[in-house]
Parts: sequence; structure tokens; C-alpha cells
Amino acid sequence: MSFLSIEFGLCFILFFMLYWALGGWPRLQNTLLLVTSYALVASFGLASLYTLVGYSALVYLLGRLAGRYPGRWFNPVLLLILVLGAFYLFKYQTFFAESAQAVFADLGLSMSLPVLELLVPIGLSFYAFHSVSYLVSIHRRELTPAAPLDLALYLAFFPSVIAGPVNRARHLLGQIRPPQRREVLEPQRALGLIALAIAKLFFFSAWLGSLWVDPVFATPGSFSPEQILLSVYAYSFLIYFNFSGYTNLVTGIALLLGYRLPDNFNAPYAAHNLKEFWERWHISLSRFIRDYVYIPLGGNRHGAGRGNLNLLLAMLVSGLWHGASLNFIVWGGLHGLGLVLYKLIRPQAWGFSRLPGAGVLARLLTFHYVALAWIFFRCATLEDAWDMLTGLTHLSVAGLDSSTGALLLAFVLFVATYPQWLAMLRQGFAASQRLPWQLYPVPLGVFISLVIFASQSGVPGFIYASF
Repeated sequence: MSFLSIEFGLCFILFFMLYWALGGWPRLQNTLLLVTSYALVASFGLASLYTLVGYSALVYLLGRLAGRYPGRWFNPVLLLILVLGAFYLFKYQTFFAESAQAVFADLGLSMSLPVLELLVPIGLSFYAFHSVSYLVSIHRRELTPAAPLDLALYLAFFPSVIAGPVNRARHLLGQIRPPQRREVLEPQRALGLIALAIAKLFFFSAWLGSLWVDPVFATPGSFSPEQILLSVYAYSFLIYFNFSGYTNLVTGIALLLGYRLPDNFNAPYAAHNLKEFWERWHISLSRFIRDYVYIPLGGNRHGAGRGNLNLLLAMLVSGLWHGASLNFIVWGGLHGLGLVLYKLIRPQAWGFSRLPGAGVLARLLTFHYVALAWIFFRCATLEDAWDMLTGLTHLSVAGLDSSTGALLLAFVLFVATYPQWLAMLRQGFAASQRLPWQLYPVPLGVFISLVIFASQSGVPGFIYASF
């Protein structure tokens, strides 16, 4: 069941009324929330629910073990076995088996490795990451083992189980057992975020996909180099609108339930370099990779060379997490190499950053690097990505003298002036929050009605739900 469907909206209204009717009994609220979360997961298939329940039971047992023997060497080993085993079993079996068979074939050996045909459970990547935060926190003596139902709700919390954000155990478990009576948090902001999500997902993301992205990525050879570049620009904003829109939506839902989710986006295309981009894009995942992959690998504690290698490995892990495909590995590798290069040239670039217009140029360079890397993220195979890149090599100044060229210029100008547009948007959103509560539903309803009227038919999907 999609969060954007009419069915979900009606079910949520009924759930919301019952949830707050139990406002004086937080444990009953938690029970209702857990049952609802499990029902949502089950709506995608009972296998997803069984996997989540079984995984939660294993995490609970490992948590009890880590609580009894905190700091012992076997705790992280068992955690790695659990998480890597779950990822391999459900996500990476076919990829690694086929890769190994290809290597053996190159050596002249014919080998067929067994592969279990299993569907990837909805939300696996996110509740697996949540389990890492929980078990590592116990191992480090930052947390004590949670009660079974509290842990189950932490892993299954429905606003974030499908596509994040990535929660930290100390942050969310503390809200599951609140020190005082729960209440709706910032109701006007919550509804405003939901309205903003509808605009991003139904209007911007859907129109960009149908007009410029999907047709070109499907058959790049049928389009001009300028149209291919336009589709790359469009996809860069499509994935931002889609994922940040989803984050706005679930953040608003969580606020209505009395929960706060971590920040996940902060104007990523305003970044002046790749390091800043990853401090603004999918922030909860970036910090997770930093804290649970990069730093445990050694970070930069063993010299610049080892630090650069660790950075590259962390980004490769980030790429592989998104999917069992060489394209995702290449995408992660490009970002890893870009981050390493930025670290190397940063001392020399300090003087450049003080020149007039340097900030705009830095934003444009960063955006174009990110946009070209998105090609590997969007394409299904390396061959498809190569076709897109080959098409871009035929760009010419003469080809820009067209309606497509005008759209390309509009995209570039938008990126160049992105901070100004962002400031206007934030001021408008803040002004809407200052309206009296009695008047607020009127402009909100008008806005949502106009967006839905101008949008395409159908319910848009969430890109990150597939990860």
C-alpha cells in the first residue's frame, strides 16, 4: 500500500483517531503502532512480514547477548554475520554467484553455483541498518537491551521502515518510551510538509519522469545529445524531488504521531563540493556510512593514504548497498574518487574560492559531476550508461540553438541561483506556518487541490523503496 494512495489516506485517518484516543496510554499506542507497521509491511507480501519478525527476534537475542557481555569481540562478529548474511541471502546471491561463475569461466572452468530464488523483503536495507545502530550502541555501553515490543517497533516503525530515513537507536527508542505524555508535534509544519511532499512527488517528479527522463533513458540513441543532457539534468532533480518528497511525507506523518525523524536533505544542489554534497544529501545514510563503515575502517587516523582508501571503500559500500549491480559500484566509486580528489586539491583551491563568482562556478561543477554520476545510478546496465555517455560526446554549440538548448540554459541558471530560490521557498513556507490555525487549512487545501489537478493520473512510486 502506497503512502500516497487514497486507501492509505483513509486508513491513516482512522488510525490517527484511534491512536490519539489512546493518548493517555503510551504502551497501547505503541502496540497499535506496531500492529499497524506490521500490517503495512504485510501488504507488500507476507514473506516480508515473516522476514521482519524473524530478523527482529534474532536482533533481540543478539542484543541480550551484547548486554550481558558488552565490549566482547564476538558481538561485532555476530552482528556482521547477521547483517551480511541477510543482505547476501536476499539481495546479493545472484550478483555474487554470477560474478564468481564469470571468473571461473575466464579461467576455463565451468561451475554452477546454487542460488535461492528469494524476493527482497520490503524495508530490509533500512531495518538492517537500524539493527546495526542498536547492537553497536549496546556493545559500546551506550544503551541497555530494549524490551521485545520496543525493539520490534523500533525496527518496524512504519513511517521509516520502507525507505528511511536511517534512524539511530538512542534517538528513536527514547521516543518509543517517552518520559511524558505524547502529543502531536508542530501540526501546521507537519501538514505543510505533507503538502510539499505531494507537490514534489505528484507534480515535479512525475512530470520530469514522463516528459524528459524515462523516454530518453529507455532509448538514448533516438535522441539528440542536447536532449540526452536535458534528461540527465531532469533526472538529477527527479530523484531529489522523489526522495526528499518521500522524506517530507514521512517526517510529517511522524510529527502527527508525536515522533521526530532525523533530517535527511538540506538543499544538496547548493553544495560547493562533493564533501558538502554528502553532508546535504541523504544525510542519515551519509552519517551512518561515516560512523559505521569509514571510522571503523580506520578513518583518517593512519595517514592520508589510508584515509583516502577508507573513504573510497566506504563509498563503494554505499554504492553496493543501493543494489547488486556493477552500475551502483561504479556510481559509488565515482563519488569516492571525487571525494578523494577534493581532499587532495582542497589546500590549493582555497585561493580560488576567494575569487568573484567562484561560489557559483563551484556549485555548477559539483552539480555536473553529481549529475553525470547519476547516469550509472539510473541505467540498468553499464552498456546503457555507456550509450548515454557516448551520446553526450556529440554535444555542440550549434545544437544548443533550439528549444532544448533554452531548457538546458534554464536548468543551469536554476542551479546557479539555487540558494536564492531556496531562500524564497523557505520564507514562503515559514510564512505559511504563521497563519492562524483556523485559516491554515484553506490555503493548504487550495494548494493541494491545484497540485493534484495539474498532476498526471496515477500514484507515483518511491525510488528508494527498491533499495
